[in-house]
Amino acid sequence: MKPRTSRKPAWMLRFAIADLRSRISALRVFLACLILGVTLVAATASLYRVIEQSLLADTRALLGGDVELEASEALPPEVEDWIEATGRLSLVREFDTIVSGSDGNGFFRAEILVPDDAYPLYGELALSPNQSRQQLTAKSNGQWGALIDPLLAERLGQGVGDDIQIGAASFRITGLIQAQPDRSLNANWRGLPVIIASEAVGATGLIRPGSRVDYEYRVQTNRNLEDWLQAFEQAFPDARWEITTFAERSERISERLDQIATALILIAFTTLFIGGLGVANSIHAYLDEKLGTIATLQTLGLRRKPLVCIYLLQIGILGTLAGLIGGGIGLGLSSAALHLAGDAFTAGGSAGATNVLSLWVIPLLLSWLFAVLTAYVFALPALARALAAPPAGLFRGQVEAAPNEPRSWRRASYGLLALYIAATLVWLPSPHLGFLFLLAVMVLWALLEGLIKALRKGAKALETAGFADRKFTRRLALANLHRPDSPLRATLLSLGTALTLVVACTLMVTTLLRALETTIPEQAPALILYEVFPDQRQPLRAGLTQLDSTSQTELLPLVRSRLSTINQQPIARVLADDADARREAMGDEYKLSYLSGNPEGLELVEGSWWTEPAPRGQPAFMAMEDREAYQLGLGIGDQVTFSAQDKTITAEIRAIYRQKGLQTRFWFEGVLQNGALDGLISLYVGAVYQSDEAAKQSQRWLAQNLPNVITLRTADWLATAGNLLNKAAAGLAAVASVSLLASLLVLSSVVSVSRRRQLYEANLLHCLGVRHEAIRTSLLLETCLLTLLATVFATGLGALIALPLADQLLKLPAADLWWLGMLVAGAVSALALLGGLLPTLKAMRLNPAVLLREG
Repeated sequence: MKPRTSRKPAWMLRFAIADLRSRISALRVFLACLILGVTLVAATASLYRVIEQSLLADTRALLGGDVELEASEALPPEVEDWIEATGRLSLVREFDTIVSGSDGNGFFRAEILVPDDAYPLYGELALSPNQSRQQLTAKSNGQWGALIDPLLAERLGQGVGDDIQIGAASFRITGLIQAQPDRSLNANWRGLPVIIASEAVGATGLIRPGSRVDYEYRVQTNRNLEDWLQAFEQAFPDARWEITTFAERSERISERLDQIATALILIAFTTLFIGGLGVANSIHAYLDEKLGTIATLQTLGLRRKPLVCIYLLQIGILGTLAGLIGGGIGLGLSSAALHLAGDAFTAGGSAGATNVLSLWVIPLLLSWLFAVLTAYVFALPALARALAAPPAGLFRGQVEAAPNEPRSWRRASYGLLALYIAATLVWLPSPHLGFLFLLAVMVLWALLEGLIKALRKGAKALETAGFADRKFTRRLALANLHRPDSPLRATLLSLGTALTLVVACTLMVTTLLRALETTIPEQAPALILYEVFPDQRQPLRAGLTQLDSTSQTELLPLVRSRLSTINQQPIARVLADDADARREAMGDEYKLSYLSGNPEGLELVEGSWWTEPAPRGQPAFMAMEDREAYQLGLGIGDQVTFSAQDKTITAEIRAIYRQKGLQTRFWFEGVLQNGALDGLISLYVGAVYQSDEAAKQSQRWLAQNLPNVITLRTADWLATAGNLLNKAAAGLAAVASVSLLASLLVLSSVVSVSRRRQLYEANLLHCLGVRHEAIRTSLLLETCLLTLLATVFATGLGALIALPLADQLLKLPAADLWWLGMLVAGAVSALALLGGLLPTLKAMRLNPAVLLREG
């Protein structure tokens, strides 16, 4: 009796599981490769979703309002009246200073916040103890209260009830800021927040004419933001304030997050792609062992359709298992990272069930989907060739897979690959970057295929040209490279891709480490000075020289200005067609200075420097920072006008420079001829060159005698930068290591597939009279050639990725470190390939008759 149709799927599923259980050990590489790739994909995608939701959950609170107006002075009364007529207004004054503990030893940069009674418009300021801000910052027993960030309290070694010094006044720490809705994302780097009362500002003595104070006005309105902005610009067409809406802030944050997340997820997909090669090799080896079983089942009458379903079910089961395991591990790593981050990012919220679904369940399901898709995309060609094997070969004892998959299977493979690519682009946060990545992969694939064909032709040409006529070992090694089943292609694709990531990461991290450990300490001053007033220059130099006779102080003027015209055209007219660019350009503040001794180490991009002072009655020569110049479309010969302190500065662009990344201290947007800024200089910035021990004494002296001067000790900055770099290096190393591990697994599958061929041919040659020593030499020569090719390929491509990034983003030289990338690539590839060869060399010691009989 024939089994009922409804029970056929259950029968095939049981058979597929039973067949898998009998040889699951042969598919360990299959599972491991998929699990590693899916783990990275799930971890990076989950982290991105959590961070995105945390940062974008309420951008109004992060900005402080629906609209923010930032100015360097108080808004005119008519502007405040107009804003209050359209919504609520809150003002937070901010200025930077140095805060020290009661013992006078610790000196840390802090951001002093002076909010009004309406603050915050959105979110909640959480304080410990849980009292009102006005009560905690009020004056008590002749001393003002201060609320400080817990991290600043930890650095100072102070707690609630202790005293800290802010400028000329002593404050009592009355509370800690546990949560601040509008806390700056880079507060840990620039300056931790300290909140004081408005009435206490005068006691600090830090504010005087020319002092830098930021006035941040936050607006809460129920009107449409575009309508509000248009009405505001119509009411005040010459407004020169930096205006930001919460929608623009959200868009900027989202865009930057999408770029970073896409880069990380693409690295994860690269690892998954490498794992797919391992899947293909592993399933190929597995099906090679199953060819006899497949032929036998076909000979006994099993139809092709159920046979195909059985092996497709097996691949689906393995893909599902790897997807769920890898997805679970990836989400676990994501949770651990969020736990280590503490309260910086939270996955909570009011919609708990929806939150869990979007942040955890959906990434897990997508991990499963990509694991299954990857398994089918890479396993289908090998499965097609195995199932197309002629059963008649069983009776001749020569069951072999078909050389090519049938046309219908090839169409199915291409369709599945298209679905895989489409799913990848849909899932990526930035499909544009994803498309460019896929385009780069296609170009790389074409180049790699061309390279492989050229190497095979070269090996064959060398063999036929007589290069190996007298050396059997050379002939055998060259033949192994150009023969159809050569491991050359799989090796370059898997190991070469992973090594490329390793080389790129090595060059980037080494460049940063060298910049911190060598270039910066040799060239950087011991102290950086900000907010030095003109009448303080002489006392400052004299005091520092008295502390350390070898001390050298260099001061540069700093004039804050705003761009008014470009080539005699008002900036509003030049950018009339782009409202966002116009508001940004009109609100931007440009820091202008003189070149003097060029302590910044500015590098020319276009034009040339000058030596003569500014002429009277004519535009002064100016060099402009490259980013600012190119954003405005400016070049050599263009004329610009700046406004500062109700005066104008006209300049002709004679040079465009770039700043040297980590070595830059002041980030000037423009450098002019000496004399062009005279009469406008109310502040100086500077650098003090002395020993670090003297810098500590100088910092203490400045805090006691010139409390308004902000100091930054280079050693502290280097320690902070080094800490951040170590974390970044650890993250890059982790990603590169996982990718390399996946590559080594792929390589092991390549070796396992080719080992049977190598052993059979080696012992057959031995039986024909070839010495084991000659066979070993040929295998070693073949491995050395593969190592050399993988090393050159990875070094070239890794350097092609890392060097432009180091030059354009970090502005640091890295070209001379190519040898380090080659050393790392060569060492890793040699260990991987030689490690895979050792079992083969060891197996050759066995009895050849046993190996030939047992296969």
